[in-house]
Amino acid sequence: MALSDRDIVAIVDAEFESSMGHAGGEISSERALSWDYYLSKPLGNEVEGRSQVVTSDVSDVVDSVMPSLLRLFTNDENLVNFEPHGVEDTQLARQESDYVNYVFWKRQDDPFILLYNWFFDALVQKNGIIKCWFDESEEVTEESYSGLTEEAFIALLNDEELEVVDRDEKTLTEMTPMGEVSVTLHDVTFKRTTTEGRIRIENVPPEEFRISSDARHVNPSKARMVGHERDITRSDLISMGYDKDLIYSLPSVGMKYGSEEDISRRDKTDEDQDAILKRANELVRVREAFIRIDKQENGKTELRQVIVAGGELLEDNPAERQPFHVLSPQPLPHKFFGRALAEKVMDVQRVNTTLVRQMLDNYYHTNNPGHAVWEQGIGDDTLDDLLTTEIGSIKRFARPPAESYQPITVPFVAGNAFAALEYFDKVKRDRTGIHGDSDGLNPESLKHIQQSVMAESSDLHQMKIETIARIFAETGIKSLFLHIHELILKHFDRSEVIELRGEVVEVDPTEWRNRKNMTVNVGLGIGSRRTKLMQLQAIWEKQVGLAQTGQMGLTVTPDNLFNTASEIVKNAGLKEPRQFFTDPQGQMAPPQPNEALQLQQQQLAVAQRQQQLDAQELQLKQMKMMLDDQAKKLDRAQEDKHHKDEISIKLEQLQNEVAKMQLQYTGE
Repeated sequence: MALSDRDIVAIVDAEFESSMGHAGGEISSERALSWDYYLSKPLGNEVEGRSQVVTSDVSDVVDSVMPSLLRLFTNDENLVNFEPHGVEDTQLARQESDYVNYVFWKRQDDPFILLYNWFFDALVQKNGIIKCWFDESEEVTEESYSGLTEEAFIALLNDEELEVVDRDEKTLTEMTPMGEVSVTLHDVTFKRTTTEGRIRIENVPPEEFRISSDARHVNPSKARMVGHERDITRSDLISMGYDKDLIYSLPSVGMKYGSEEDISRRDKTDEDQDAILKRANELVRVREAFIRIDKQENGKTELRQVIVAGGELLEDNPAERQPFHVLSPQPLPHKFFGRALAEKVMDVQRVNTTLVRQMLDNYYHTNNPGHAVWEQGIGDDTLDDLLTTEIGSIKRFARPPAESYQPITVPFVAGNAFAALEYFDKVKRDRTGIHGDSDGLNPESLKHIQQSVMAESSDLHQMKIETIARIFAETGIKSLFLHIHELILKHFDRSEVIELRGEVVEVDPTEWRNRKNMTVNVGLGIGSRRTKLMQLQAIWEKQVGLAQTGQMGLTVTPDNLFNTASEIVKNAGLKEPRQFFTDPQGQMAPPQPNEALQLQQQQLAVAQRQQQLDAQELQLKQMKMMLDDQAKKLDRAQEDKHHKDEISIKLEQLQNEVAKMQLQYTGE
């Protein structure tokens, strides 16, 4: 006996309530705290009248790592490359790599921001999540045309995607050598509804992501359930195709509802805005789950996409895979949630905040000391003057100040805190690999330090960032691009002519293989590139020296020189070595005619010729209309022989012209 809809809703709701990442849970509270530390919000232990400054150690570290990571993943021409199955498969594998990268960089909205948000969430809030799917939802646009002929208007009406929204018809009379001709023109506004799908990739706020409590791997595909819990307006749900009556029967969540993490991100107050919302804009809490359940109760689980809201089942479909891809800068063994980079320095920020506050308080008390006064030895005017802290203010005393007043001296000890601050900065550098440009060796000591020692010292810090980059590459980046490849294979069933690598080529995904082997290209950082350039320069000088001593063709070949020169150009940040050096193998062959481009040009020429023929056909119809009009006039003028002869001559001329046009039209 299969599970009922009510049973499925109960299972999904239970999974969401017990999932990791739900509102009010431990993970949610930790992520909200990390976000507060990144924004340098108050720690909650502030004392009125004392320093309340908050240091920015977390944001300093995250903001220093982000440029390096973005440069590493956006430096190469292709972010990923698929590996061929054999020599004969090399060209096709390269085309697949180019096209998958094209879909990400050219077919997505703000792909750079996608990566930025993905990396940022991982560094600050443990895990960064992206959702990838094939979107088949309808897209509605508006098109307006003016001055359409009857034939053009009818042709547009035959387009199934178009629906007339507004139409204005007008008739114009034109004088021609053959007489007056009436032409009907149309001004039309159409609504175009397209259902052609596309691959969509979006960032998922961490507070909206859910995963079953038994998840033990950073790859969400290994979990029993992954889900997306978010608030959607009733209007948007109806536009997604759900029944209006059902959607309006669901309870709204209200604007005050939200997790601690969500409130921290939005920084909203608790003011109630429900009263100003119209019914269509009310928010409904929707849960989308990709869950393995035994729906048929036969002992075998299957992956299904289930969408529920307000205790009602909105959708239940079989699913081939879950759509989420996850990054973590430090995955923890046997756990889904890793450790954020922010968590490594939150305690440092708390200590540094305390030290800086105490330093400032000491400065304040040293520069503005308190006063010890003999209450019976001074008057009210003197006491008011002493309570005035304005610099240079006058203090009035009725008797010598030494007899009734004494400043409370506070020793200046803030300087002792600098050693502690320096120590905790070192702790921060050792944990994260982030250090200031001014740190390290001074110019004088450089005279006694070898270059290799400096490079090794720098690499030790860079390796921490490169480790994060490699983890990103082997987890979320790789799974995302393999998913894009899967979606292309499944949904793209026709060829497409696009520009790849500066050439117009035809891409036909139906010829692709189901590839699993893929390399993620993590580009070289500035420091590593400089080191490699130095090594290549040394190799180049050695090769040139051997060539000059008669070793050309023996230990050094032209190919060796060209390969070294190519690597130097690439590590200099340039893409095409052949702009600077000539390939001895003559790989710069003359460009061959591109069959796809030729076919496109031929199709364009045929379309232009067809337009000319259509214009001639329209002119022919107009001539026939004029001929019929003249024939009617001839019948009415039979009584006037002279007039009849004159019209007969014109009629004969028109018939001859029509015959010529018909001959020309049919001949072409």
